[in-house]
This record gives sequence, C-alpha cells and structure tokens, in this order.
Amino acid sequence: MTINADNFSGPNDAATVQAAIDYAFANNSFKTVLLSDRDYYITGKIIIKQGVKLLFGYGTRFVVNGNFRVLELQRNASLDGAYIAIDDVNFNSPVIYLDGKYKYYNTWNKTVIKDINIVNWSGSYRGTGLHLYSYGTGHEISFVNFENINFAGLNTAIRLQSVKPSTGYSWVNANRFNKVSVDDCVQGIVFTSSESIPNECSGNLFTNLQIQPSAKTVKLITISGQYNEFDGMAWDLGQVRNNTLVEFTSQSSYNKIDIRSIPAARIVDNGRFNVK
Repeated sequence: MTINADNFSGPNDAATVQAAIDYAFANNSFKTVLLSDRDYYITGKIIIKQGVKLLFGYGTRFVVNGNFRVLELQRNASLDGAYIAIDDVNFNSPVIYLDGKYKYYNTWNKTVIKDINIVNWSGSYRGTGLHLYSYGTGHEISFVNFENINFAGLNTAIRLQSVKPSTGYSWVNANRFNKVSVDDCVQGIVFTSSESIPNECSGNLFTNLQIQPSAKTVKLITISGQYNEFDGMAWDLGQVRNNTLVEFTSQSSYNKIDIRSIPAARIVDNGRFNVK
C-alpha cells in the first residue's frame, strides 16, 4: 500500500511528512510513503520508522534550513530517490543518520538506501552526508546496502563511527556501498573505530567509487578497522594541497584500497598488513 504524504497535514513540511510516516508505521507492516513532485522545506528531523519506505518523486526535493539530523532511519526502514539540499550556512549535522541502537543486522532485513543526491549549496562546506554511528552494548549496523549515492559541497561525505561501549561490543560491519560519488567535499570517507572489537568498523565494501576533489578537499579516505575494501577512481588530485590523500590509521589492518590514480607516495600507512 502506498500513502501520499500530501494527504496529511502539519504546521510545516517536516511535520506533514512525519505524520504520513507515523500513520504508515501504525497501520500494518511495510508501507511506502510517497512524496509529491515539489520542494519540501524541512526545518526539523524526520524519522523513517521500522517497516516504512520513504519514496521521493522524480521532482521531489528537501530544502533544509536549520541545524539538525535531517533523516534518521530505524531498522527495516528504507529511503529511495532522495534529493536533499542544504540551504543554511549554520547546518553542521548528519543528513542521513543510522544509529546502531536499532540493531540493523541479519541479511533478511530490508533496510536499503539508494538513488540519493545530497548537496550543500549554501557554500559553507559543513555537515556530514551519511553517518553510521554505533555506541552501546550490542549496538550494530551490518548488512545494509547503499546504492547510487552522490555527495557534494559537504565537510564529510560518509562517516562510519563505532565508539567503545562500557560493556560488550559495538559494530559497523559488513555494509556494502556501490556507485558512490564524492564531489567537492573537505573529506570523503572517514572511519573512526578501534582495529577490532570491542568497537570496530570492519568488512565494509566500497565498489564503483568516484571521487572528485576540489581546492577545498583535505583528504579523500581515512581508514580504521579491518578488511575494508575500496575500489574506484579519483580525479584531479593536483587540486589537493595536502600531500596525504589516503590514511590508514594506527587502528587499521588488512584493509585494501584499489584506486590506481592515487600515487603510493600520497598514501600514509600507520597500520598493519594493509594493501595499497
């Protein structure tokens, strides 16, 4: 069953979209909320709840004003076709946010994020396009598929972060990123974790990766964790004044980067057994 968001009402566009999602969540499982072909002016966080897909029309845009997480996805929620534009120089938050507290795991779950454009057109070069965050006992983001996602004008395109919990383990492991493009961002992809348990970012695969730096770019990829792989192409590297384009941190091992356009002299390896 498909629900049209514009059949609901609220004091602003964010509240209208949330009302449609809440209705879909409360009325049986696995429903699609369809957005109209227009601009939605987003001034507050939207949570895509379990069992709900938020589907953008081909002419739908979110125009964001304020500083907040724009879209948070629960387990078994999905996002399809989003065009999200940051129109506020004060914005400095994640655009799409997954929190390991929802425990995204097992291959039979349906969490998918695909066909996404995220651009900060305010000129501030702030904000994070996609943030996967895990901090807590048993918190996990695993086996989630990300397909055809484009980032432009942000501080960080993609951040994977696992923080040591007080007890037990937390993970951001075994996710697949296919057809990702990073354009004119300060940082491309950043992993923050220990090398392995208790807090790790490991076994994440990036394929068909395209990176277009600019004079604003500081670094393309920062890697921690184990067995992560990056395959793709990077362009116009002379625009980056910083010599280090890729860094394997001291908390990294057995990772692999296959981007042949990046000179070995511009890769710093402080880890163990990484392949470059």
